[in-house]
Amino acid sequence: MTKKQDQPIPELPFMFGDNFLDDHAGHIVNDPKVAIIELIANAYDAGAKNVQILWPAQDKDVFKIADDGTGMSADEFERRWKTWSYNRVKEQGEDVTFPPGVRSNSRIAFGRNGKGRHAAFCFGDEYFVRTYKDGEQVRFRVVRNRTVSEPFLCQQVEISKKDGHGTELEVVVERNLISQESVIELIGSKFLVDPSFEVKVNKHKVTLIDLKNLITKTLIVKDVGEIEVHYFDSELYNKTIKFKGIAWWVNKRMVGSPSWGGLDGEGAYLDGRTNLAKRYSFIVSADILKPEVKADWTGFNASAKFNKVRDAVDAHVISILNGLMASTRKEKKTETIRHNRELIGNLSSVSRHIVGEFIDQVQEKCPTISEKDLQRVVEVMGTMEKSRSGLEILQQLEKCSPEDIDSWNEIMKQWTAKEASIVLGELDRRLKLIKQLESLVDSKSTDELHDLQPLFEQGLWMFGPEFEAIEFRSNRQLATVIRELLGGTKEAVKGTRPDFVCLPDCSLGTYSTFSYESTGGEVAGVDRVLVIELKKGGFKLTQKELDQARDYAKELRKGDGVTTVTKIDAYVLGSAFEQGLDYSKYGEATKVVPMTYGTLLQRAHSRTFNLQKRINESMPVIKDKEIEDVLSSPVQVDLIS
Repeated sequence: MTKKQDQPIPELPFMFGDNFLDDHAGHIVNDPKVAIIELIANAYDAGAKNVQILWPAQDKDVFKIADDGTGMSADEFERRWKTWSYNRVKEQGEDVTFPPGVRSNSRIAFGRNGKGRHAAFCFGDEYFVRTYKDGEQVRFRVVRNRTVSEPFLCQQVEISKKDGHGTELEVVVERNLISQESVIELIGSKFLVDPSFEVKVNKHKVTLIDLKNLITKTLIVKDVGEIEVHYFDSELYNKTIKFKGIAWWVNKRMVGSPSWGGLDGEGAYLDGRTNLAKRYSFIVSADILKPEVKADWTGFNASAKFNKVRDAVDAHVISILNGLMASTRKEKKTETIRHNRELIGNLSSVSRHIVGEFIDQVQEKCPTISEKDLQRVVEVMGTMEKSRSGLEILQQLEKCSPEDIDSWNEIMKQWTAKEASIVLGELDRRLKLIKQLESLVDSKSTDELHDLQPLFEQGLWMFGPEFEAIEFRSNRQLATVIRELLGGTKEAVKGTRPDFVCLPDCSLGTYSTFSYESTGGEVAGVDRVLVIELKKGGFKLTQKELDQARDYAKELRKGDGVTTVTKIDAYVLGSAFEQGLDYSKYGEATKVVPMTYGTLLQRAHSRTFNLQKRINESMPVIKDKEIEDVLSSPVQVDLIS
């Protein structure tokens, strides 16, 4: 049996648990620092120019906060106090309204949802609000109700005539009492100077933070807007600003607390115990993030908009710190190299360069790393670079045919079992790379720029032993030379790879290796350049493509460090090429080679596979038992989640 449609549905009363208000208002009713700032923010939003605070010295005394803002009528008070999640912006607008006869200025309200009105419950279960405007004064008693019917009750206890405007709240402090000094310091650190706003605590004027004379940088965040980042040296400017680290401000109010912690929640910019952290501080003024601020102003809600601003600030702060720490980092780097002098001294010039760049990057990404930890990390890196010497032996091997037994045996005598394992691991990686390329090169749907170029960048060795990836690096400057020759690319290069040139039917990568002086080992220009032009799947090469590659080589000699004796090898790869097409040499230093993807991969596979087979037959292989056990065991499936 079903009820008739016109039969009334019985109403069920709402009920509230004991902790509803704690859950709803959070820190506002539990943290005295948050509560005090919320009450002052309420006065600011009411258009007050003066806030007077009477702060007790002991429990059971009265805490009183009075302002000269617009005040409220009885109806306004009841609506604002009794409406859950009161929408301040919708009801009153985002701009602050000033009392009649008071000169107004530009002021954006802090409040949005009315949770700040509960702040007095942080100190007691009962408080009184006296508010007046338009010649009428009303007084309300607000009591926290721990029954299931309502979380709190409002009772009008007085109505009278009074000129002027303003609001006064008082509560007997039963809990969460902090010292007067803490209150003054708290308020002074949470609000910026506003000529139209003054706060006094027990008749002591609070000095608010003034950003005048700070070093300021305006950052334009794409698709978001402008923010300002200020930073200062406490040795030169330390009168009112007491905090250290990075502080976020929205509409002249601090969000959260200053910290040197990383903005993305990972790691930290600086160890707060260091001299640099104690000396420098940053202030981020980001009014555009007002909608992202949490209700209690303890932080920001996660959003794409906040992430963009955070990343821009992150990059700027790290850039400033890098400059400030340049001399310190140089000293730390020098000492680290001294500590690992013997190890680094036995490396090749290329490996030394790699280790040097590694030290710089570690210090940039991990600014808090200690000198001892840096030395340990570099020792590991240097040992790994030393182990790569197996690749040099690999180059020697590739010059030998599998039938050249004498040469093979001579090279094998140089190896330990560990070195054999290193080279076998490299060969295995190369075979996997070849297999991955075989599945992509002839497909017309393959994206050369994003799918092929990164893989070929790992496989420069396929073009010959002289093109080991350990020495050849992608060269942005030479890519720019080609791009200018073409009058700009015909397609925008997507992503963050300006070292590639992207055209409608292909993409080009330029790679180079340095030449070094015979004495001192200093870089002396570009020794060799490799140009790889990858055509789309199904493309048939003609003499036209080779002539274009020749023009690239000719233009590249205009690049920095490229001379008439710099060797340039240009490979043009496609799925097929016209009959009779062959490689061409132009002078002694330029070579243009047409090649099919299939031919290149067959040669690379044959050479690599044969090498791996021979080494397996000749040398024992060292394996890590734990790693092999884990990789060989089946993946455990979580049946619970």
